[in-house]
Amino acid sequence: MKNDWLDYSLDYLRFTIEADGETMDDSLCDEFRSILEGETTAEKSVADHIRSLNLDASLYRGDVDEMSYYPGTRCLVNYFGIKDKPMLRRVDKRISSLRTAELLRSPLKMPFSFDHLIAIHSHLFGDIYPSAGMIRTSQSHKHREYCQPEYIQSAAGKLFDGLRQSHYLMGIKDTDDFVNELAYYMGEVEALHPFLDGNGRTTRLFFDSIARNAGYAIGWGSSDPDHFLEANVAALDGDYQALIDVLEEIVIPVSAD
Repeated sequence: MKNDWLDYSLDYLRFTIEADGETMDDSLCDEFRSILEGETTAEKSVADHIRSLNLDASLYRGDVDEMSYYPGTRCLVNYFGIKDKPMLRRVDKRISSLRTAELLRSPLKMPFSFDHLIAIHSHLFGDIYPSAGMIRTSQSHKHREYCQPEYIQSAAGKLFDGLRQSHYLMGIKDTDDFVNELAYYMGEVEALHPFLDGNGRTTRLFFDSIARNAGYAIGWGSSDPDHFLEANVAALDGDYQALIDVLEEIVIPVSAD
């Protein structure tokens, strides 16, 4: 069972990295494995990575709007003052992946509420951005136009209340029924898009936990990241069938033992 969980977690991390157009080499796989098995901590790995790049968060003074981008760049204000987008992207992906491994090993112990989603975002990105865990205040339209910022809190209230009333998808014995519900809530949270960046990674980890808690596993190792992204985009237009089709191929019930 331990090996099954370890392989599952590594598949999840591999999917996350490939979704960003990169590959998980052997050294990074070994680093993830060490965190997952408790041989080292994400805290140490993150600190080592920051040190290896000569980054210094102590220089951050907080005298800028943490929800803004540096003038003339597409770099969100960050603790290291990085204004080069490719470099910020590399640092972001590496550190958030290490924190993902940490949460796979030790998931947050709290109800699957909007606060839980916020806590995941804060944990994944809190080493990098002062805006981690903060609800966006500007409009976002990366793939489609997402929820207007002034409606995020109210829309989230209704959405997560519905998830609570559905008992966080627990007790759904029919896999097809579970997939239909999972696709709906995943699509709705994607449309909510409550953060400036990192919504996909945060939402994916949240619903991976939902599925496991409900007695299902999502076979990330069998999923094509491009198809998954395309299905998520289609769900933004209210078409959940593509996402349902993707999930039907990779969601399986797991035994309690």
